[in-house]
Amino acid sequence: MSFPYHTIPDGNAALPHHYLWATLALLVPLLIVWDDHRLREPWVVLCGALGGLAAFGLVWPRYPIIGASLTVAANLTVILAPLRPAWSEYWPLRHRVAIILLGLLALDDSAQHAFGWHTPIDWLWKHGGRSTVTHFGEVAVHAI
Repeated sequence: MSFPYHTIPDGNAALPHHYLWATLALLVPLLIVWDDHRLREPWVVLCGALGGLAAFGLVWPRYPIIGASLTVAANLTVILAPLRPAWSEYWPLRHRVAIILLGLLALDDSAQHAFGWHTPIDWLWKHGGRSTVTHFGEVAVHAI
C-alpha cells in the first residue's frame, strides 16, 4: 500500500469533500467560544483547522505525502485539543462535543484518502447516498 492512498483526493481536492465542510463547520462552535475568557482563546484548534484546510486543499494535490501527513496531523489536533483539561474548565461541553464530532467527520474523509481505509460515510455514499442526493437534486431542478 502506498501513502497516501489517493495522490489527489477523488481526483480533485476542490470538490465538496466532507473533510472540507466538516472542518469549516467546526469553526462555528470554535468562534462562539473564542472570546469567552480573555487570553484563553482556542488557538490550537483554530491552527489545526486552518492548517488542515490549507494542507488538504493546497498542499496535498501538489505534494501528496506532505499534504496527507499534515492533513491527518491537523485533523487529530482538532479532535484531541478539546479533550485537554484547560478546555474542560473554560468552555461549555456542547461546544467541545460539536468540535470533536465534526473533527471525527472530517477524519472519516482524510483517513479514507490518506490510508485507503473503508470508512462509514464513504460506504454510505457509494451504497445509495450519491444516487439519493442526485435524485433530490433532479427533483429540485424540475420543481423550479
